[in-house]
Amino acid sequence: MEVLTAQAWSKDLLVSWLFQTCIKLQTSLDRCFLRYGLTVQEATLLVRCVEKQRITPGKLAAIVGRDKGKVTRAIDRLESSRLVTREMYARDRRCSIIRATRKGKQLARDLTYVFDSIRTELFVGIEESDVLQLGAMLPQLHKNASKINSRQESDPARRRRRIGTHRAKMQAHSRVSLNAPSTF
Repeated sequence: MEVLTAQAWSKDLLVSWLFQTCIKLQTSLDRCFLRYGLTVQEATLLVRCVEKQRITPGKLAAIVGRDKGKVTRAIDRLESSRLVTREMYARDRRCSIIRATRKGKQLARDLTYVFDSIRTELFVGIEESDVLQLGAMLPQLHKNASKINSRQESDPARRRRRIGTHRAKMQAHSRVSLNAPSTF
């Protein structure tokens, strides 16, 4: 086993801290919005719906940096809570327009205050120059993270086939082994 250099050890520790911070932040944010019956993602979507007044799920997904399927499921939950409405787009029935309801707009005011206080609390004790430096580094870290294992097959169906193929080969091998004459 190879011994890590001080630099590699430091980077491993940094990755661990980043991962733990993301988990802690997600947990803390969800706890903040739990009293409103929302997750942080749902709260974010509602606030963005109010800001944009009329928006499609695709554009909303792009704004918040989530995939359209997750955003659609969150919109479904917001709609069932009567915080947003969905209307069919007149020119293209496959597309819908999301609008915040009166109840959603009122709640979004409170949520905006919560988001403001979270930003304030999160950066307490951190110099503005450090915040700017972190902000400058995060896009590259995000880009690099999305490329990790990009050389390997990313199609889950292919991975399942490979695993299934491996399993089938192992079963065939064990059948051959069971039918082989014993050497004892």
